[in-house]
Amino acid sequence: TFVVGQEQQKVFAHCCVLACRCQAFQRMLSQGLVGTEDPPGNVPPQGPLILGNVQPEVFLAVIEFLYTNSVTLNSQIALEVLTSSVEYGLQDLCKLCVKFIKDTLSVEQVCEALQV
Repeated sequence: TFVVGQEQQKVFAHCCVLACRCQAFQRMLSQGLVGTEDPPGNVPPQGPLILGNVQPEVFLAVIEFLYTNSVTLNSQIALEVLTSSVEYGLQDLCKLCVKFIKDTLSVEQVCEALQV
């Protein structure tokens, strides 16, 4: 269980799928399960992992990719999903985001895209 964003939305996922598909989640989940000194934001082994710095829609897109190897993007979340894909080391998701951004880039989004 993950508690995501300022809305504290609960997101459920299978730890075996996340750990197999993403080394960042493997490290995060193994730290939480062993009960070692968890970085801020993690809760004890039986509790949910708290990810307050990511929007639920963005996290759900990452989870969708991990389960299906594809992702449903829209212009509101594409740049943030790209940022998350880099953070989690998901190169294939990064490529999908870049392709989507290239295909849908508008004049209004150019400056924001450059910053990302």
